[in-house]
Amino acid sequence: MMNRNEFIGELKKKLRKLPFDEIKEAVDYYEGYFDDAGEENEQAVLAELGSPAAVASQIIAAFAIKEAEADGSGKKKWRVAWLVILSIFASPIAIPLALSAGVVAIALVISLSAVLISFFAAGIAVFFSGIACIVAGFWVILQSFPTTLFYLGAGLVLLGVGAAATIATVKLSKICFNRLTKKVGGFILRRKTT
Repeated sequence: MMNRNEFIGELKKKLRKLPFDEIKEAVDYYEGYFDDAGEENEQAVLAELGSPAAVASQIIAAFAIKEAEADGSGKKKWRVAWLVILSIFASPIAIPLALSAGVVAIALVISLSAVLISFFAAGIAVFFSGIACIVAGFWVILQSFPTTLFYLGAGLVLLGVGAAATIATVKLSKICFNRLTKKVGGFILRRKTT
């Protein structure tokens, strides 16, 4: 079980990329927090705070936001981005959640793509079935004229259905992927502004 000194030591390690003043301020705050609670409540305070990595990620993220608001220069923006990345990696819970969300999003895109590709393939198959029926109709023209008309009619219907299904699938694909890119782009822009 961790004690106060181990918690503070681990917190200092996780915050080592921050400026010295920020580290000192954070350590002083948590030292005071432990002092206010008293020695008898040390384990309760440790349970309340959670892991030093989680606390450090919150401190780093807050510092990054404060830096971004204070100065908008290019060099500071890179530093803020770097600190946000560090805060993400400092959090043991955020990484699995982010990876899970990413995997789910990729799975949804793959599933949507598979459905659209199967509709496209079905449309092409129906189209070529129509061509095969027309060829078969001409093949049997000398044997039975009604059979020829049936094959030609069925072939023309299949050509129309296949062409319509293929064109509809292509248009549906464009709509789906345009909306998907707008949603993802909007999400990314919202995350950057907050």
